Amino acid sequence: MKLLLIESTAGNATAIGEHLAAAGHDVVACTDEHGGPCRGVDKHADCPLEQHIDLTIVAREPGTARSLAEMGSVCAARHRVPLVEIDWHQIDEELPSVRIASAMAKRATEHGYATAILEELSHLPALVDVDRTPHRIHARIQVPASQDTPQKLSAIADRARHAVRQHDPYVNCIDVSVDCYPEPS
Repeated sequence: MKLLLIESTAGNATAIGEHLAAAGHDVVACTDEHGGPCRGVDKHADCPLEQHIDLTIVAREPGTARSLAEMGSVCAARHRVPLVEIDWHQIDEELPSVRIASAMAKRATEHGYATAILEELSHLPALVDVDRTPHRIHARIQVPASQDTPQKLSAIADRARHAVRQHDPYVNCIDVSVDCYPEPS
């Protein structure tokens, strides 16, 4: 899993990063070689968010204020990357399962896309399921059979793509499939 590890204070998540790397995860950071909060300032292509990130982990002591060093979490949120915050003192067995945390954060992120689509299609009793994969959002939409014409289905797909693009201007690819469900008699 590709993880973006963000520290509230330089060096406070070194042990967590080592633990995650030892567990086979690809761990990247936003900080530059000078300790600044952004590698992408000099060369935008160096920003870790220029590639797919499965989960952002912000390491902060509970109850402390957010710091400029955590600026990468703002960028991750804007890119709709699932995000969890953990206590940087937790390592080894105390560290929450990355797979479970990632799945929960991914589902919350996908719910955001689905909500945007449902708001755009509020005039219809639509059912929406969204899957976020590397470089792609796939939205599966079900609408009543009364909408089963090529023009209506195409318009629904267009509105769903528009809603996703408004919600996340950084998504590379948006796939939308629209099916009909039978209307109750």
